[in-house]
Amino acid sequence: MNRRTATAQPAATRTPAPHPALRRTPAVRRSALLAAAALAAAVLSGCGSGTNTAADPGSAGGAACNSTRTTAGLKITLTATPCPLHGGRTGTATITVKDSAGKAVDGAKVEVSPEMASMKMKGGDQRADAKGDGYQAKLVLGMPGDWKITVHVTPSSGQKASAEFALTAK
Repeated sequence: MNRRTATAQPAATRTPAPHPALRRTPAVRRSALLAAAALAAAVLSGCGSGTNTAADPGSAGGAACNSTRTTAGLKITLTATPCPLHGGRTGTATITVKDSAGKAVDGAKVEVSPEMASMKMKGGDQRADAKGDGYQAKLVLGMPGDWKITVHVTPSSGQKASAEFALTAK
């Protein structure tokens, strides 16, 4: 070796080869891209329009934390507290059930089933207990976003009814 073919850098300052797990192989790049896309989707799912108003009876947020549906001759009202709901925290669902004459339906079996369809996630079915003129159950919403709450009512006499409500957790 002569002066012309000798390396210009001393051996101590050369960059070492990366660890095999950190090499940028196509599989590593693809995994990083998928992880970034999943993170972006999670962040954006919480960035809805935020236009929940009292004019939208199926939403919770602002002043619209309650809604009423009529099905199978029953008028079912869902009131969610706290208002607005917060994802990751437990809330309360208060349900009133009235017959076609406007009389409260006593002794019914009432269940609440929350579901976040966009994430294929369920919040856990809860049985509502009789409380005052209605029924009350825990409302478990695992994360912020749009939730579909299905209330199933089975009166002691009469036809089973289900009503769906749309709620947004912040």
